[in-house]
Amino acid sequence: MRRYPAITGTLLVTCAYGLMNLGWRDTAEAAVVYFLGTHLLSALSRGSQRGHWLPLAWNLAFVVDLGVKAFLITVYKSRPDAALVIEAISNTNSDESAEFLMNYWLLLGTYTLQLSVLAVLLFIATRPEPGRGASRRRGLVTVGVVFALLHLHPGVRRANPLVFWPVQAATVEEFRANVDTLRSKREIAKSQLPQWAPAYDGPERHTVGLVIGESTNRWNWQLYGYSRPTTPELMRHADEMLVFRDVISAASSTVSSLRQMLTPRSLRDAPNEESLPSVLMLARAAGYKVFWISNQHDRYITARFAEEADVQKMLNKGAAPGTGGSLVERSLDEVILPEWKAALDDPAPRKLIVAHLMGAHAHYDLRCPDHLRHFESGEDDVDRQLEAAGRPLWVRTKRDQYDDAMLYQDRVITRLLEQFKDAIGSEGSGAWLYTSDHAEEVGHTRNFTGHSPDEAGQVVPMLLWRPGGVPDPSIKAELEARPFQTDVLDWTLLDLMHVRTRHDSPHDVLVARDFMPRPRALNDGTPYRPTRMVAAAAPSPDR
Repeated sequence: MRRYPAITGTLLVTCAYGLMNLGWRDTAEAAVVYFLGTHLLSALSRGSQRGHWLPLAWNLAFVVDLGVKAFLITVYKSRPDAALVIEAISNTNSDESAEFLMNYWLLLGTYTLQLSVLAVLLFIATRPEPGRGASRRRGLVTVGVVFALLHLHPGVRRANPLVFWPVQAATVEEFRANVDTLRSKREIAKSQLPQWAPAYDGPERHTVGLVIGESTNRWNWQLYGYSRPTTPELMRHADEMLVFRDVISAASSTVSSLRQMLTPRSLRDAPNEESLPSVLMLARAAGYKVFWISNQHDRYITARFAEEADVQKMLNKGAAPGTGGSLVERSLDEVILPEWKAALDDPAPRKLIVAHLMGAHAHYDLRCPDHLRHFESGEDDVDRQLEAAGRPLWVRTKRDQYDDAMLYQDRVITRLLEQFKDAIGSEGSGAWLYTSDHAEEVGHTRNFTGHSPDEAGQVVPMLLWRPGGVPDPSIKAELEARPFQTDVLDWTLLDLMHVRTRHDSPHDVLVARDFMPRPRALNDGTPYRPTRMVAAAAPSPDR
């Protein structure tokens, strides 16, 4: 094998990455990048007196890459490009760095020893042989072109440490600059609080729970007439809450949607929302203890909203190794439940508890535990309708996976509701509201799955439970049928919290007597007119 250094080194790298539990996909990508790079560098260094420095630098880059990734997975169960890591690096000073080294010196020493052995083995295996085959360059150009073209794939770029780590360094600097900007704007927003004069006018104890879903399309909910049994548990609670049937999201992406849902910004009025008080800020000023519990790790949302809470629980630490989807998060939403319960048990008299779910964020097959998969085998009416509409197999497969994610979400959302009801009681004071940041196109109108700027990307469910039951059937039906867009959700949330300000907008409060529907628009700017779509039945009044 000494005559084939690229093969020998690749075997060593593959074994090392595999033993460090980085996941088969990361390992495979690293092996491909390492093999092609070693082959190129070995060819370039033949016959050169200083050529050994090229493969040596290449080997050391992979050794350091492996060490950092393995350490983060062992200690934090996280990847280096996860928001947890980027935020930690951005906010760490020299004293904290020293403390970190003192805490983990033994593990760091062990890794250093192991990686040193690997570096020596790689150096021996891939050391060029000057004078041997210096003219053997056939195919070098082809390998170089293939190597370059492979880097068009993000997974390959992440597997090449000479590409990945410079990008990470730039990302950290960008994040640090963005956070500094957001924090300065937050100070401006705080200075606006006296002009808003938020005040609480409710009972002594009051709790509001806001559950924000992700990529959840109400057309795929049994609760809204879908033919598949995707929400059997929520169906049992339907008569106890308001099930709003004509709601669309503020936008078709997470950040754009939340920026409008939780601030005074709306489609009609577009102030600089980063310089105006958010719902969380107004709640705290009115005496609320605010909790932000998230199974996502979006960098903007964490810096913009989570940091405004009194208590932050960021539960998604990045990709889970060994899941077959090593670069995609497989943190199931049930991790939210203990922290949600702990927030409900907190003795504060007034609480706003926000839970941000992973929901049906792509990839859909990672959003449901294996034992709950139900729709990916066999054929039913939905499959036949999609096939009749000309949807290819890959779209139909994605729909099955998406509906499995909906079935799992049904369990999680119901548990969040039941825990809230148990904590508040029928005689207590509070409100529980669920909606999604946006919806998802999953073969409803075209051969496509994912974020979409049209109706399929914005039709979301919205549920509201309050102690004391619901109004009589006629009033309940009228409330549930109200047309609404979540860009003005902030006014409904403030009303549910009994927080009044000098800038209240009662016409935008969904459950208020003075509610007046606004003109609604889709993300592409077209006026919204509800339609019926493939495999999505109209809501059934008897559910």
